[in-house]
Amino acid sequence: MFRNSQMSFGRAKPMLLLALLLVAGFFPVWLRADAPRCAVCGGPIGATVYTVQDNVTGEKKQICSDCFLLNTTCFVCGMPAKTNYIELSDGRVLCARDAKTAVLDEDQARRICRETRDKLDRLFSRFLSFPETNVTVSIIDRVHLQELFKFAGHDYVCPNVWGYVESRAKHGHYEHSMSLLIALPQAAFEATCAHEYTHTWLNENLTEARKRSLGRDADEGFCELVSFLLMESENEEFQKKQILLNAYTRGQIHLLIAAERRYGFGDVVDWMKFGTDDRLRGDDLGRIRALESAQPKAVALTNFPAYKLQPALVANALVLKGVTWAKNRPLALINDRTFAPQEQGAVLVGTTNLTIRCLAISADAVRIRVIGSGQEQELHFRDEAP
Repeated sequence: MFRNSQMSFGRAKPMLLLALLLVAGFFPVWLRADAPRCAVCGGPIGATVYTVQDNVTGEKKQICSDCFLLNTTCFVCGMPAKTNYIELSDGRVLCARDAKTAVLDEDQARRICRETRDKLDRLFSRFLSFPETNVTVSIIDRVHLQELFKFAGHDYVCPNVWGYVESRAKHGHYEHSMSLLIALPQAAFEATCAHEYTHTWLNENLTEARKRSLGRDADEGFCELVSFLLMESENEEFQKKQILLNAYTRGQIHLLIAAERRYGFGDVVDWMKFGTDDRLRGDDLGRIRALESAQPKAVALTNFPAYKLQPALVANALVLKGVTWAKNRPLALINDRTFAPQEQGAVLVGTTNLTIRCLAISADAVRIRVIGSGQEQELHFRDEAP
């Protein structure tokens, strides 16, 4: 009898192993130890997997159904927020990660706004002079900011409003009221400040005729260009991408960047002030040099003393004509164009434009790289580049 039991168990053993394998094979994936975890709550995802994109990192993340159904979504990254999030008075939500970089304090926001204007002055001092004493800055929430666009004559500039400027002219003097959205990430807040300050410059420096002829997309595109160049100077790659992804300028930001790279920021400024077209067109970017015949010749701002100046110009070579200093920021005059360190642009050599990048400036020399060939040269006073 005992022997028979052993034999019966021996015959049943393969069947038992097979059953265990079948159970293991059909064991729910979400109950295994190595099952994927929800990117929001950290728990098992379950039978249904939802994929959402983190707008800050660009990653696509998997979340569970419970988190997918949450009605608390982070204003910055677009991900559901379940714990440790901040809910603002205007209904916006910030997840714990993005709350760390957000500008939440009004005094901090005003300080960053002042610092951003100083950065703009340093970066564009040869071309633009931004208003200061006649600008009133308000830091407000989204509800109050959007209320500004409900008055007659005001439309939304973009689907997600972050800033707004109203300019009033009285007896030839402008007063600007700037409103900025609280709780933006710092880089986004600085970019918004730059955008709105550029509106104040446009309102003060464009003629009424040019304001009427200039398309709104180009107007907004130029403000985005200034923001983009500021972010570029601070190596804010994520914010640069956000500016390029925003479609409300209908492609003008991309064309203005291309024009700045090819012809230089000075030519873009001249076109904004004196251009004959309402917008740039990709099939003829050279139209940025189509200016009104009666326009005065634009010159770079030179309210700082020249360190050295060499008047002679050799038309068929690169020549260092001068070195200047503005608030300890060196500038080099090469042929017909002024460069700051790391600035790129076209200079006239003979009858052609040569694109170069200024790498470094010293008291009597400048090092440049020729774009295209990659050749680097050091120019000295009275030295000619081949």
